[in-house]
Order: sequence, then C-alpha cells, then structure tokens
Amino acid sequence: MATPDVAANDARRRAPSLRLRLGLYGAVALAISLGLVGLALDAAYQRSAESGLRQQMETWTYLVLGAADVDARGRFLIDGDLGDPQLGQPGSGVYAHVHGDTGDWSSSSSLGLSLPEAPTVPAGESRFETPAAGLPFYRYRYGLAWELDDGRRFPFTISLLADPERVASQVRAFRQGLWRSLGLAGLLLAAAQFLFLWLGLRPLRDVAAEVARVETGEQEALSGEWPREIEPLTRNLQRLLDTEKANQARYRNALDSLAHSLKTPLAVLRAQLGEHADATTRGAIDDMQHLVATRLQRAAATTRRTLAAPVAVAPVVERVAGALRRVHSHDLRSLDVKVEPGLVFYGEERDLLEVTGNLLENACKHGDGRVWLNALPVTAGEPGLRPGLVIEVGNNGGPVALEQYLARGARADERVEGQGLGLAIVSEVVNAYGGEIEFDSGADDEVIVRVRFPSN
Repeated sequence: MATPDVAANDARRRAPSLRLRLGLYGAVALAISLGLVGLALDAAYQRSAESGLRQQMETWTYLVLGAADVDARGRFLIDGDLGDPQLGQPGSGVYAHVHGDTGDWSSSSSLGLSLPEAPTVPAGESRFETPAAGLPFYRYRYGLAWELDDGRRFPFTISLLADPERVASQVRAFRQGLWRSLGLAGLLLAAAQFLFLWLGLRPLRDVAAEVARVETGEQEALSGEWPREIEPLTRNLQRLLDTEKANQARYRNALDSLAHSLKTPLAVLRAQLGEHADATTRGAIDDMQHLVATRLQRAAATTRRTLAAPVAVAPVVERVAGALRRVHSHDLRSLDVKVEPGLVFYGEERDLLEVTGNLLENACKHGDGRVWLNALPVTAGEPGLRPGLVIEVGNNGGPVALEQYLARGARADERVEGQGLGLAIVSEVVNAYGGEIEFDSGADDEVIVRVRFPSN
C-alpha cells in the first residue's frame, strides 16, 4: 500500500502544469475566436460578392434597355451592339432574356442553352434571386411597360442570369487568403500568448527555485519582493519554514531536557543504593535507564524535517564504518563500503547515522565477519523532485541470520520488535520519510537489508 508521501507525489506527477493548462485554454479560446471571425468575414464577403453581382446585373439590364426597341406589332427588338461582349459570346456565363405577351428575345450568349422560364414582374419593380432548387443561376428580373406613340403599352420582363461560378470563384480565392492569414495570425498570437504566460508565471518559477534552494540548504529563507497576487503565498510559506525550524528546535531541546531530567534521578538512586541493592532492584534501575535512553532516541528519530539541507552520505558512512572496524576488530574480517560519488541524503544527519549505524551494527553482530554496504541514488521521475536514496547492507549469514525475512519482498515494519532495538529505530526513521525496508537473500547465504528513501 502506498504511503501518503508517495501517493501525493504520484498525484503531483499526474497533474498537468499550470502553464500547460493556461496555454491549452488560451489556444482553444483563440481557435474559437479566430474561427468565428473567419466565418463572419466569409459570410460578409459572400454577401458583398452577391451584392456586387446584382449591381453588375442591373448595369447589364440598362445596356439591354439602351439598345432595345419595340415595333408596331409589339415585338421586342435589339438594335445594335449591347456594349458588353459577355452578352454576345456563347457560353460566357451571362445571359439576357426578355419575355412579353407579344414574343420573347434572348441574347447571343444563351445560344444552345435552355434557360428557365422567368415569372413576370410588374412594371417598375425588380427581383434578385440566388441559386436554389430549380434555379441553377443568379437571376435579376426587371419589369417594364413599353408605350408606343399611339398610346399602346406592352409589358415585358427583362431577366439577366449569371453562372454561380462567377461568385464561387471569388469566394474561394477570398477564403484561401482569409484562412491563410488567420492561421498565420493564430500562430503569432499563440506564440505571443505562450511568451506572455512564460513571463507572467516567472514569479511562481522564482518561488519554486527559492524553495528548492531552501530544501538543499543553499539559503535559509525566501528573499526578494513578490507580486501582490502571490505575496500572501510567499509570506505564509516563510512563516511555515520559520515555524518548522522553531518547532524542531523546541522538540529536540525538550527531549534533551527530559533525558537529563530522568537520567539524573536514576543515577542518584543507583548511587544511594550502591552495593546494598539486590539484583532485582539493580536490574529494574538498569531497565529504566535503558528504556529512557532508547525511547527518547526513537522519538527523536521520527521527527523528520520536511525542508532539510542535503547531507553527504559518504562521510557519514565512512565514520560509522571506521567506528565499527575498531569495535569489532576481533571478529570482523572485512567491512566494504561503496558510496556513489556526490550522493546526498535529504534529511537529518542523525537519521542517516541511525539507519547506517544500526544496520551495520546488526550485520557485524549476526554475520561471520564479512559485511558490505552499497549506497545508490534513486533518480527523481519528475523535474523539481529531490532524488531518493537506496542503502543496501549485507552479511554472509551466521548463526543468528534473519531467516524469517529471507522471502523476497518481506517488510520489516510488521515484525521489527523481535529483532531488537536497532531495527526498530531503523523502521521508525524509514517510515517517517515514507520509505520502506526489505530483506532479501544473496549468494553464499547472504542476508541483505535494503532501505529505500523515495524521491520527494
């Protein structure tokens, strides 16, 4: 089951960054806005192109009227050139047709085509129609009543038809330029948006960088002036840092005071009893002194600091190994230590001493003289996380080998009390850092204790 710290780290890894969120939201809003603008401009240009075509068709209507005449029988005649070659060129896409009670007339451009019949329009009125079912053209109709000298009136409807491709080609050309321009504008705006986000979120990155420097011990407190929006955050964070340091100092001072307060009366009691005390009394006093020392030591080991300076692993391990080589010089054949160069532990130095000291002490006591220790980093999977640490301690077994833990993956926190105070303290420290302890077996009946401190 994942520890709370590990679960929190997993949740943090799954959450997208604030810059990515704002960038995606802005990109979506920008795409929707430019899309709506593009659609509005496209529709406006469509209307403008159709309006221009209507004006052109009105001009063609006046050209037809300028060249028209009606004979005595009421027939509509065209005398001379219409003034626009499109009306005289077959298949030009512009067609003129005149419909009246006394006959019809069509322009030369409609030669070979069957034009749809146009409904009549009252004199003096006009109609403009766009392509629809049954009408594959733009059509402009104008109604007139031609009056002869003798007073007779003949109604006519002049129809001008235009191929829809005239407007469609203009709209296509406009759309290509429009969407190309909007796409380029969108890219430029998106780049500017991400630049503004990068600049706008810079104070947050500065805060994160300063917190990282506080974690690594490069500085003691947050510095600098912050924008008003994040000033409450930095102020409260600094208060949290100050409170943690003060609480840590008070806790350790209280433990030290309690230890001295309890040890002194016990020492006085032992001195007063002297040699006259029986074995039971002396044993009780010894047990009390042992309990005071060990319980206070375990309590101190579990006070993990969240923002601790990095501790170099190699000097601590070498110091412990050197002490054990002297203490166990009579029965220790070898004690090999391998620590990766530059390896650090993000926590209290006394916690690292407790872990390495107790593990190596147990290995020296319960092995037959050959002990080794390896320390390796655990690479952080997410930028900004501090790397973790793996410590492996092994011995070549012996009469008191930890056989009940030789199953691969077995954990120590369930049965650690049976192995003495050393492993109990190690378990307390490792659990405080959200890590885990595993017992494994190696070649030649080796017993391996593996401690993992996770990235944080």
